[in-house]
Amino acid sequence: MKDFQIGIIGAGQLGSRHLQALAFIDRPVSIQVVDPMKNSLEIAKQRFNEVNENTKVKEIKFLEKIADMNSNLDCVIIATTANIRRKVIEDLLSHKTVKSLILEKVLFQRIEDFSIVDRLFKEQNIKTWINFPRRIWSIYKKIGVILEKETLLNFQVNGSNWDLGCNGLHFLDLFAYLIKSSKITLTSNLLDNEIKLSKREGFSEFTGSILGQGDKNQLFSISSHSKGNNPIIIDINSSESSIIVNERTGIALFANQATEWKWKEESFTIPYQSQLTHLIVQQILDKNRCDLTSYEDAWNIHIPFIKLLLNHLEKNNELKEPNLCPIT
Repeated sequence: MKDFQIGIIGAGQLGSRHLQALAFIDRPVSIQVVDPMKNSLEIAKQRFNEVNENTKVKEIKFLEKIADMNSNLDCVIIATTANIRRKVIEDLLSHKTVKSLILEKVLFQRIEDFSIVDRLFKEQNIKTWINFPRRIWSIYKKIGVILEKETLLNFQVNGSNWDLGCNGLHFLDLFAYLIKSSKITLTSNLLDNEIKLSKREGFSEFTGSILGQGDKNQLFSISSHSKGNNPIIIDINSSESSIIVNERTGIALFANQATEWKWKEESFTIPYQSQLTHLIVQQILDKNRCDLTSYEDAWNIHIPFIKLLLNHLEKNNELKEPNLCPIT
């Protein structure tokens, strides 16, 4: 069997965790990690070496330029920040032949980039998925099965200071997964007027609430409060069930009419990214598919989210550059 050629572009916090997971892969692979920062490459190498040696990893290279990667690549993970992602994709696809991509989010900061990059994917027949991992967490898979037989009525996310701009799309995607449709509408904006600086230099953050609905009038609200350190709590109500998920404690509560609405507690474990990526890549290599979000579905939820934030920035005189939403 030939070695599959796997690439990672961006060896920072997320990229290095993707690499760490690939140390567990159960397919013969050669891996190339690209980052212009030597320090990031060194940290990624250290994290990879923390994992026991895997004979399935035939070769690993740490490179500073995309041009130095192999010409033909089976799967590439792009874990850069959003402000350079389009350029990285264009550079990669202008020099290399790529079968499939996994992209980190936020995908892009400009709405126009989605269609431009989509044309590239279609021209080169590249299958692309976005890393929204909650879709493959066991707790949400279980909830998804429950909701297959019920009608979701209301979906609420509440917590404090969890970076709504950076992470809000995770919960919009979870909502889309549970209703089995990415056709969502953001109906109102209760965001706080104060725009915060992100912990990542050059990016902005938001607190407050975003409200909306799904294609069959399922309601959702996503809130990051500016005060306190409350954990993220997901509250899901359907036609027949109530479910509360506390991701910090790993406890979920389930109640329904059959149990006379008495809460049943269930523990769950949130997997780290370093425990997931190899499983996703194996799915792609074996079946040319995976359980992550398709590019098209991610596009559908990104656009209303970015438009809403752009309008909020403009209303508060914080839009530094027209049509550019400074989130990552």
